[in-house]
Amino acid sequence: MQAQDLIRHLRIPELDDLRQYVRSLPTNTLMGMGAFAAITTYWLATRPKALKPPCDLHMQSVEVQGSRYARRSILQHGDTYMTYYYKDAQTMYEFFLRGLRVSNNGPCLGSRKPGKPYKWLLYKEVADRAEFAGSALLHRGHSQTGDKYIGIFAQNRPEWTISELACYTYSLVAVPLYDTLGTEAISYIIDKATISTVICDIPDKARLILDCVSGRKHSITTIVIMGNFDRELTAQAQQKGIEVLSLKELEAIGKANHKTPIPPKPEDLALICFTSGTTGSPKGAMLTHGNVVSNCSAFIKITEVSQEISTSTDIHISYLPLAHMFERVVEVCIMHAQSLNNCLIYFLYNRKKHIFKLAQGEYIAPEKIENIYIRSDPVAQVFVHGDSLQACLVGVVVPDPDFLPRWVKKRDLMSDIDIIRLGKEAGLKSFEQVRDIALHMEMFSVQNGLLTPTLKAKRTELRIHFREQIDQLYAKIKM
Repeated sequence: MQAQDLIRHLRIPELDDLRQYVRSLPTNTLMGMGAFAAITTYWLATRPKALKPPCDLHMQSVEVQGSRYARRSILQHGDTYMTYYYKDAQTMYEFFLRGLRVSNNGPCLGSRKPGKPYKWLLYKEVADRAEFAGSALLHRGHSQTGDKYIGIFAQNRPEWTISELACYTYSLVAVPLYDTLGTEAISYIIDKATISTVICDIPDKARLILDCVSGRKHSITTIVIMGNFDRELTAQAQQKGIEVLSLKELEAIGKANHKTPIPPKPEDLALICFTSGTTGSPKGAMLTHGNVVSNCSAFIKITEVSQEISTSTDIHISYLPLAHMFERVVEVCIMHAQSLNNCLIYFLYNRKKHIFKLAQGEYIAPEKIENIYIRSDPVAQVFVHGDSLQACLVGVVVPDPDFLPRWVKKRDLMSDIDIIRLGKEAGLKSFEQVRDIALHMEMFSVQNGLLTPTLKAKRTELRIHFREQIDQLYAKIKM
């Protein structure tokens, strides 16, 4: 093709030609083009603008003077550590008091049940309930210098934060517990921290605590339940020397026996954050008020440029577990430290817990078992499941395609798969071991809907996807 021919083919059409072309289009096509143009124009005009970075992204840190290789954030003035952002908020307790003051006693904690409107607690209501609960803890023998560790075993809800603030009001220490730890790890934490009081959200959590201490010497004397419970639970606890109270009863005790708050100092211990860990017993990070405040202050410093949370109508929806430190940092920054009236809500919805009970009553934390089984060389992925009407566990294993052929040559896969051996070595009880497994050759992935975008197992989807295999495994097992 000659050059002039190419230019002629690529030339921009004349305006008259374009008009003629447009006139020839059907009416519905023209309407569609108009709608598309309108939507595009609206999107360009209203799309969120990129946040301004807090510093030059090509120069985010500078070398600390007099040191070798050590660097500090460019946002920090000087080489000293940033210990606080607000001078009047240097502990978790002071953070809340600041929120109470600058919000002018605005909405603090909100929650709702499905299909119902939100119900709000004002800052002063939260402060009073926390002070009553904390007073009761002191009245019942807890103290800053003695029995100071308080277990909190609950899903996100306003009472979680009230219980935590009760600890901070009297310089006690919160010890969050969570479902996926399992009974063995929870027993270890109770013993390690010598916890005598655990605050639970529902009776099932209380029963799990009773299972943890059953038949042995323990430190638990009191279980406080945020919701309702029956006399049967009270009787079960009394047999183990444990008193069960409702949170309302605890607050009533504190109101009748009010104690003056004992504000903590920055160097005082605020909480112990236990992680399940990949091996051995849970590891407890001992965090002071100064530790958490410093972390929160750094978060506020980094985000102060964008000022995204800055109006009295802003609301934070709490979705990560409050036992997770990142959620705690966000909670403190939103509810305790912002300069305007911000509030925090919890959706009380029917979130599927990653814990279940077998037919004979044992509680199972499947993720703990999966983390052990995944150490087996021929195992790429594993899903552990138990039905509440069954007495044992089953599993689905995705073999490692690279390792499996060599491994099968050396071992009999059906009789010697070493996940059971690993389970025994890790201290799993017999009811925590799978009784049988099904092999599946396709990896769980985001694309097939079995993993979340953060590569966590979508347990409900896995259970539905492998329902047939699970039923077949249970059909073969004879207890």
